[in-house]
Amino acid sequence: MLAAALPVFFVALGANTIWEANEAFYVETPQHMLETGDYITPYFNGLPRLNKPVLSYWIVAGLYRLFGVSVAVERLGIALGALGIIACAFVIGRTLRSTSTGLLAALIVATSPRVVVWSRRIFIDIYITLFMSIALACFLLAERYPEVRRRWLVLMYAAIGLGVLTKGPVALFFPVVVFGVWLVTEKRWRQWMTFMPGWGALIVLAIVCPWYIGLYHAHGWAPIVQFFVGENIERFAAPEFPEGRSIFFYVPVLLTDLFPWAPLLVVTLVSAWRRTGPEEDAVSASLRRLLWLWIVTIAGVFSFSQSKQDLYIFPVVAAAAALIAETIQRALDGERRTAFRVISIVTAALILPAAAAGYWLFGAGYFALAGAGAAALVLSAGAIAIITSAARGRLAAVPVLWAATFLIFNYVLVLRILPALEPLKPSAALGQLMRERGGENGNFGHYHFSLPSLSYYAGRPITELGDLENVKAFFLNDQGAWVVMTEDSFRKLRQDVSMCEVARRPMFSASLPDLAARRPPRDVLLVSNRGCDATSIR
Repeated sequence: MLAAALPVFFVALGANTIWEANEAFYVETPQHMLETGDYITPYFNGLPRLNKPVLSYWIVAGLYRLFGVSVAVERLGIALGALGIIACAFVIGRTLRSTSTGLLAALIVATSPRVVVWSRRIFIDIYITLFMSIALACFLLAERYPEVRRRWLVLMYAAIGLGVLTKGPVALFFPVVVFGVWLVTEKRWRQWMTFMPGWGALIVLAIVCPWYIGLYHAHGWAPIVQFFVGENIERFAAPEFPEGRSIFFYVPVLLTDLFPWAPLLVVTLVSAWRRTGPEEDAVSASLRRLLWLWIVTIAGVFSFSQSKQDLYIFPVVAAAAALIAETIQRALDGERRTAFRVISIVTAALILPAAAAGYWLFGAGYFALAGAGAAALVLSAGAIAIITSAARGRLAAVPVLWAATFLIFNYVLVLRILPALEPLKPSAALGQLMRERGGENGNFGHYHFSLPSLSYYAGRPITELGDLENVKAFFLNDQGAWVVMTEDSFRKLRQDVSMCEVARRPMFSASLPDLAARRPPRDVLLVSNRGCDATSIR
């Protein structure tokens, strides 16, 4: 089943256009590096983008050099990163308990729909999760096999260094804090020197410093200080969303990143910190507590952050998958069978109305998506089979049915549903039209509305127009102007600026009230001072 689940990460990688900001940076910036030969300063939309370290761009640039520039090649990099996370889940599960635990942990990650979706659009969070998971796996291996401890610790510090070069100090902060607290709680803090902290610091610095030295020579201290202070400390302390997010924001995130498997974590909550369990050796019990500490620390720290994004705690998935796999195996061995059965039935029961609601929203009407009916059928049939098997006490069939149901669902999602969203994604069509109409000398802009991927599809930077005076000056250009904006902005501006609508495209909105009311999404308009006799395109 694991072998059948893995290809979904690689099929139809080019079937979807860019998923805007979360992907646009990692498609366009490496292309600029190849074209200019500047691998120190990342550029996006014609401007330096120094709010993230450089390794993600380098990875994509290397793939571009090997296979050519395309969205599919960029996503190949994400898929390979996801494959690495799955491998880490296997290693962590195997180190915790057994090879079968490792295989089940890998299958849990590989069949979780959110993991599949993120692995086709979120480059940097996949790679920070990969490197942090490698660091965790290596630490566990160093504890399980002390005779080769040095080898695993060297790899752990290398992974931490690569993580720092991917997203910054979080890749160092969490391993240091978690492993340090674990040593204290296990009453082993006097052994901290056996973990080679001096050599570890040198390895991390050797990986991280060369780029920062190059960045300093190119731009001075300002971008380095801004990254470490602004992108980390200030972002932690300043709310990102006006309405704020509750301290409990990450509870549902934790339960959905590995859905449908994640609710099984509840089975072991009451015994998470036990010294040893039935037929459990002391090392396995200690490693189990380390995995729980990893999850609790990452989720807990970000719960107190004023800036919360669901992907911030994605680095817990490999550890969570290993604990879930261990929970399933213990249930099949006779431990907490009732809790396992009840949670499986409840989770499957929740899928039935969710599948019906999904079909009601996307099975017909304006938002009808190919594959919605097949997805609802697969989920409903799987949920009924799981409820039946669990109710009859056939618990060994339950994880097989979970895996089979979501293995099939993920293929439907990737091959049918996601491509069906393309008519509701405007960037590629508008960018191509701008290139055709604007030629080499046209001026491209956007007003009070941003599509980050537009610069990639338009083939040049897109100017941000902040106010009416900017728009007036932009449209007075003799070379012609093409600007993307909303319909409301167009209605207001055309009273003062000579412009016309050239094209429009709908843009998908996941707002539940709009979906339930069958309200069409808002249109994104391309307006210009050229070709004003053009017919609007829908």
